[in-house]
Amino acid sequence: MSTPRARYAIDFHVHTWYSFDSVTPPRVAIEAARRRGLDGIAITDHDTVEGALAALKANPYSDFLIIPGIEVKSDLGDIIGLYITKNIASRRFGDVIEEIHAQGGIAYLPHPIRTFGAVQVPDIYKSYPAIDLWELYNGRYDRADFAQARNVFEDLAIGGPLCGSDAHFPWEIGLFRNILTDLPSESASLMMLSASAELQACPRGDVALRTGISLASMIKAFKRKQYAKLAELAVSLPWKGLKRIVTVGLERLRN
Repeated sequence: MSTPRARYAIDFHVHTWYSFDSVTPPRVAIEAARRRGLDGIAITDHDTVEGALAALKANPYSDFLIIPGIEVKSDLGDIIGLYITKNIASRRFGDVIEEIHAQGGIAYLPHPIRTFGAVQVPDIYKSYPAIDLWELYNGRYDRADFAQARNVFEDLAIGGPLCGSDAHFPWEIGLFRNILTDLPSESASLMMLSASAELQACPRGDVALRTGISLASMIKAFKRKQYAKLAELAVSLPWKGLKRIVTVGLERLRN
């Protein structure tokens, strides 16, 4: 009899081409995640569950977990719903959380330092106790954001924080990961497992960080037919850095 595994790697913040700023097909996201040694991913596309549903349908692996989700842009900022299979109609922050819970999902706050700033995070924490889980580290945080996040989370004693790559491209999937003692196949299990999660995350280099953000912005401008904005972003993109990042990223996916 085989010994049960005790370490499962999950990335809780992944986008597909159903997001306005990503071009990653759901099946490609799955294959990239498996090549990076992940046991599961949460698909959290902007304002739609279509990417998550497509990933569930496209997943051919019985041992690979797809957590369906959505990242909703509300009046206060983004809020992720995990274990969500229906779109969220509300756009008021508190109402979005209620809709997530109505589906039996988890309200997960992504990149709070970027959204609210370190000064305002304590107010959000106190005003919205219904937020279930918080993203301590985000793949688009720089070193200063990392330091601020650590300080704020320690001051507030936020328990069970997670991290996410906020991946918009295949080579970004799994850069940030959470090591759990079991697969969180349902919301209740994630709430229990998050208390002992091991977070594997570190700030990305400045060029890699800026390039990823700029590329996503270019995709957003293209999809929205904002061609002047697209040209402006293309001119400012660090092309040498981009070539190096894509080359290294593709090499990681192959290995």
